[in-house]
Amino acid sequence: MSLRNAVLGMLSLRESSGYDIKRHFDRAVHFVWNASNSQIYRELVSMEKDDLVSSRTVQQDGRPNKKVYSLTDTGRNELDRWLTSPAEVPYGKEPFLMRLFFMGRAEPDEAIKVLEDRRAQVLSLLAVAEERLQVFSDPSRTEHPDLLWWQVRLIEGFQRVNTAQLEWIDSLIASVKADAGDG
Repeated sequence: MSLRNAVLGMLSLRESSGYDIKRHFDRAVHFVWNASNSQIYRELVSMEKDDLVSSRTVQQDGRPNKKVYSLTDTGRNELDRWLTSPAEVPYGKEPFLMRLFFMGRAEPDEAIKVLEDRRAQVLSLLAVAEERLQVFSDPSRTEHPDLLWWQVRLIEGFQRVNTAQLEWIDSLIASVKADAGDG
């Protein structure tokens, strides 16, 4: 998946500025996708050149004018094509898993510290997901209940995957402690 697809999706919800898109990423989907302001603005410029989005300038009192973007028919078609195409194989970078690959070089207490740090990160992500689930479970917040239904399923899936990761990390911590004679 590319940033382009994510931006097309955000713009399918409403006309937005680059700042609005970043804010929506941060509030709604940051646990599955994120991008910096500079990446978003660079992508918007490229997408406008490719006729996927159009822009207009909005005058603002007491603030600089802002540029808002909306999908063109070409952009809408591209989004629909991507949504119904086969999912990409998620060969990404997993720094935590790569670290575990070499963890045998670390002392048991150091390995446990790494695992406990990751455990804390996962718990934090799960807390945010639970908060987002409460917000997204309110059907009065949208004019697109079909989208909301899928957004709730995404959050539930995220929770399941990370709950499984938490269980796995707990089992690793217990194993390392047992092997070190601390269990």
